[in-house]
Amino acid sequence: MNAIGLLAQQLETVNVRLHHSASDLSAEELVARPVPGVNPIAFLVWHMARSQDWAVNTAIRDVPEMIMREPWSRSPLAVPGIGTGFELEEAVALAPRFHRADLLAYADAVHADTLSWLRTVDETILDQIPDVAAHDARHPEYQTPGFRAEMDSGPEHDEAVGSRGGLPVWIFLTSVSITHLHRHLGELDLLRNLLELKRT
Repeated sequence: MNAIGLLAQQLETVNVRLHHSASDLSAEELVARPVPGVNPIAFLVWHMARSQDWAVNTAIRDVPEMIMREPWSRSPLAVPGIGTGFELEEAVALAPRFHRADLLAYADAVHADTLSWLRTVDETILDQIPDVAAHDARHPEYQTPGFRAEMDSGPEHDEAVGSRGGLPVWIFLTSVSITHLHRHLGELDLLRNLLELKRT
């Protein structure tokens, strides 16, 4: 399997897992916080889809994100930012406006758009270093101190900047759009288990 095919397969796995974990969530579960200090589940699912939308469409491609296109630009999901750098109070306030059907449909739209783009490129793109700072500069929501502090730090960021001069495309696909989402899916499953324990 070539690298593009492998990435597509991994992205498909993320989407399948998201549906497995979130497709039967109730309205009450979407806004639940089974332990203090955690983000509501609806916010978590929204953040996962928004992260991939940003990574592929803004960071890599410098094209309008799905959330800026119809019909998503008119939906309750069209909140500036991707959740990175948000305060807990913001996440709690936003969660009630996010409905399961909309969240999954948006995640599916981002996934389909990503796969459609991947089919048009070859492996040479993976080592390219997009000008993410310039791409983000067009978006005030990506200039906030909270967003910048989280996105401009961390071992992967520091190593890539130090050795390559920036983050290559493959990091935005493997780290932001795949492993990052798998971590949040584990968090989602844990929160669901905690909710189930509270009911018994």
